[in-house]
Amino acid sequence: MEEKKKTQQKSKLYIFNRAKRPLVADFVCSICIRIFIAVFGIIALFLMLFPHSTESQIEKRKLAEFPQFSLQSYFSGEFTKGVSTFYDDTVPYRDSFKTAGYNFKSIFGLHTDDEVKIVGAKELDKKPKPVEPSQNQTSQKPAESSVNENSQASDVSKVESQVSEEESKPETSQMGDAEYTVENGIIVVKHNGHYRALELFGGGTGNTYVEALNNFHKDLGDDVKIYSMIAPLASEYYTPANYSGFTASQKEVFDSIASRLDDGIVSVDIDTVLGYHTAEDIYFRTDHHWTPLGAYYAAQEFAKAAGLDFKDISTYNKNTIEGFVGTMYAFTQDPNINNDPEDFIYYTPSNLDDCVTEHYTTDFTDMSEWDFFCGVGDPQHNAYLTFMGGDEQVVKVNTNVKNGKKLAVVKDSYGNAVPGYLFGSYEEIYVIDMRYFDLNLVDFIKENGVTDLLFTMVTYSAVGENAEKLDILRTQ
Repeated sequence: MEEKKKTQQKSKLYIFNRAKRPLVADFVCSICIRIFIAVFGIIALFLMLFPHSTESQIEKRKLAEFPQFSLQSYFSGEFTKGVSTFYDDTVPYRDSFKTAGYNFKSIFGLHTDDEVKIVGAKELDKKPKPVEPSQNQTSQKPAESSVNENSQASDVSKVESQVSEEESKPETSQMGDAEYTVENGIIVVKHNGHYRALELFGGGTGNTYVEALNNFHKDLGDDVKIYSMIAPLASEYYTPANYSGFTASQKEVFDSIASRLDDGIVSVDIDTVLGYHTAEDIYFRTDHHWTPLGAYYAAQEFAKAAGLDFKDISTYNKNTIEGFVGTMYAFTQDPNINNDPEDFIYYTPSNLDDCVTEHYTTDFTDMSEWDFFCGVGDPQHNAYLTFMGGDEQVVKVNTNVKNGKKLAVVKDSYGNAVPGYLFGSYEEIYVIDMRYFDLNLVDFIKENGVTDLLFTMVTYSAVGENAEKLDILRTQ
């Protein structure tokens, strides 16, 4: 009898629970829906009420703008696509949210799927190929502390002057094994207690670059002296030995390019010179550019090749911007880079007050006078804009030197740090970005009486798509 009662009770409880289960499920679903509606409502209010971001400091770019409406753009879908992009790209406090997100991932050791896509597919063969050096290459002996005999040698220059011609060239990898991670295709190295982000180099021929410079030489003849000065990426010197198989030798590419340039073109070898200064801060840790000190050693080697008077760095005024975090944080989003800022140190020439800098639009019109060295925006993030304020312009510097020499510098952003060291070497200096110039460069050089033409850019520009723009400048 007892067993029968227990069975009946269980049966009733089962029937009750079975009847109650849909009610509980409906209640839970109702609560979840209300939560989702509340969350989406809060997000919608946040997006509508708070001001949208217009520029990303960590990504170094202007964010998307709200698209203009037209019937054509609406029916083609471009307008609605633009609206979606606008709201996605301009979230209020975008940089703060991105930083918090990457800090959260870093704490829990999380990584995005694309962090190792570019680098590490296969190890590169870095064994140097024998390349016969051309006669127009400058000596690989490090430059003297100064071309100008009257200048005093600084401590930083003495290091270079002590290196003899017989010493071996620097190895491609200057570092031993080191801790590293790969973030968005860029290696982040921990060395001597600091973090350094490095773009790795996969190789290239530089055929387009060689052809363009040879064509300039044909068009300009021997009346204009042409110089080629390609700046290596920092990975040439700071890639740890335990990762060196995944980046190619840039020196090998530079030697190959130099061997194929016309005899009338001087190839300035700064790869070797910089290799003797890797213990100094010649490249930023948090930015993809070289430092102004690295650019100084390059300008010094150029002056030596061109036979110019050149002031020692001890004659320059030293300026420091503290707390600099450059483009590598935007590229990697690695909080270690953001949390390990560095000093941005730049040097202004002693004759700066006697020089006049003119800024023109890219068609060399609409001139305005303002400083060559200038502050633009947040100095902790935009310090590299100290040089001329950026790239999309043509800059002319009239110095107090009266020697009849006129220089045109054709460059990418790496070249921005070079002209300031030549204010004591040339009477006039024209600075032209290879990506932003609307005139025929051959005609421009002839019309302005340019005597020297310097092509200076980073490896990627010389072997990549930017090189295609050089011949466009020649023929447009």
